[in-house]
Amino acid sequence: MSSGGTPVTGVLRTTWVRDGLAHVLEHADTDEPSGTWTGQACPDHALSIGSDVSVATLLVMSADGAVADLIWQAPAYIADQHTRAFHATMEAFQQGTSAVAERHWHDLRAIWSHAWAANYAVLELMQQAGITEFAAVKPQRWVVASFEHHCGPHGVELPHVHNIVLTALTSGPSSGQNPWAGSTGVCYG
Repeated sequence: MSSGGTPVTGVLRTTWVRDGLAHVLEHADTDEPSGTWTGQACPDHALSIGSDVSVATLLVMSADGAVADLIWQAPAYIADQHTRAFHATMEAFQQGTSAVAERHWHDLRAIWSHAWAANYAVLELMQQAGITEFAAVKPQRWVVASFEHHCGPHGVELPHVHNIVLTALTSGPSSGQNPWAGSTGVCYG
């Protein structure tokens, strides 16, 4: 299955956030990149798709209403490539061979960009299908803050993305153009 030419792969789990986003925010800008605004309805709330998530803004916007966490996990073939490239990068850095480490780091970023594109494709597909617990309207447009977990201790072996959906801000289709049209799923991390 594909969405906009990008294969829809991986595993998607949905949970309801009950910890005030602590499970995501404890890693943002520490051992993982900061979050990225990714939902189709982000521009409706003055949030540029692809820009960094302001934790303060996210906390204010998530205060009213249920918050869902759509956790996308990379398929095994991406996870295996990612793990090998990550360990090769770390080994090269520890051995002091910075040119080799940089090549492996480039490989790691390229592998993760495929994962990021697949995550985007899954989000696009799910917004088109709609989730009735979010809203009755279909297709849907969501405000989503996506947090990559692929660098820190718990994300290396099982790389994944936490897609935080502010369900109270779910809306129906807009009359404007789809902000994802032609998206390449470029990694912003």
